[in-house]
Amino acid sequence: MAVLEPGATPWTGILDVVRLGPADDATAVTAAQLRGVVERLLAAGQWKPGDADIMIVADAGYDAIRLA
Repeated sequence: MAVLEPGATPWTGILDVVRLGPADDATAVTAAQLRGVVERLLAAGQWKPGDADIMIVADAGYDAIRLA
């Protein structure tokens, strides 16, 4: 999982990495990672009501229906 820098830049920063085991549900692990990132943003005061929405961008390899 990575964070995109603001503005027009190709740089991203790694936020979280999880090695999946054979029995892991990749979508469930991804959802937990996303919840964790949002919780940390809120706890750190990096997002407050009235700020722009938090945008999550994923490629076609993710199950967007289940994540939604």
